[in-house]
Amino acid sequence: MLPMQENRPTCQSFKACEQATDTISRKLPGAPREEVLLSRLILHIQPYLLGYFNESLKPFDINETTWMALLVLYARPEQRINPSELSDALAFSRTNATRVVDDLCQRGLIQRLFCADDRRKTILVLTEAGQAFIAKAMPPQRQRMRELWQDFSAEEKALLDKLLRKLLSKLEG
Repeated sequence: MLPMQENRPTCQSFKACEQATDTISRKLPGAPREEVLLSRLILHIQPYLLGYFNESLKPFDINETTWMALLVLYARPEQRINPSELSDALAFSRTNATRVVDDLCQRGLIQRLFCADDRRKTILVLTEAGQAFIAKAMPPQRQRMRELWQDFSAEEKALLDKLLRKLLSKLEG
């Protein structure tokens, strides 16, 4: 059972899920209560985390999904990537990746180029406007990241990283 700790933060938005899990555990003894709560907590956090970052991206008229696609492209050698690599890097469906790429192309932040060796293949390239956009939007994003994690010690962050990677490794299986 998850330890009831005095210093454990109260999370009002998660309270209903916790109560439902407790009720089900009483009605159906033997349920893996702790594992259910941990899984649900991770899923519960995601929209809050997205909202947190989307709020700081709002002045730039972009969302976190599109921002991360830009950053993946920015980090690549020669700032080029093929669409399937982008999709894989961000764990996007091909459909979602196409939607994001279309949006970035319309904004002039990236462009599609045909591969010289095979015109059926497309390469995505970050434009100068895309580079300038990243340079402008990056400082507030970095500040937002610092603010989010400021209450965590280096040891807590390292432990959380290790545990989440262990869970991801299990899921990738």
